[in-house]
Amino acid sequence: MPGNTWEYYKVLREVGGPVWSPERDTLPWIKFNLLAYHQQTQRVQRRVDRSNDCWMQLMEGTGTHGVTERQVTALHEVAMVGRVRRSRYEKAEAINAQQATRDLQALTKAQLLTAVGRTKGRHYVAGPRFPERVLAIARRHHTISNPYAT
Repeated sequence: MPGNTWEYYKVLREVGGPVWSPERDTLPWIKFNLLAYHQQTQRVQRRVDRSNDCWMQLMEGTGTHGVTERQVTALHEVAMVGRVRRSRYEKAEAINAQQATRDLQALTKAQLLTAVGRTKGRHYVAGPRFPERVLAIARRHHTISNPYAT
């Protein structure tokens, strides 16, 4: 199971037991929760940092290839998620379908994106001229530390 699910049930079994008892030590439960929340905070902070770094790199290159600030949203989605759909880009930028289609076609023509599929299944992935440094930032791995380890 993902995350801390197994550890959660293990510590719950240890602390809770088959029936409630006020003599049971709750310290393992408190330690588990503090560690889990701390790890979750680290994951979210790293995700925000990666997203921000990608965005800043993409914004620096807006003049290159004729990319507008609005189109950076589509490129950012590709960097962070691996693909973008017209409908998602349309909603993110609050534009109509025709504007979104034109933007994505322009990015495809500039070889920053590559269209995959047709009609309803179509989505866009990084093209041959997509900035490699942005993809490297998006793929950047991080390690989760345990601040309570002794």
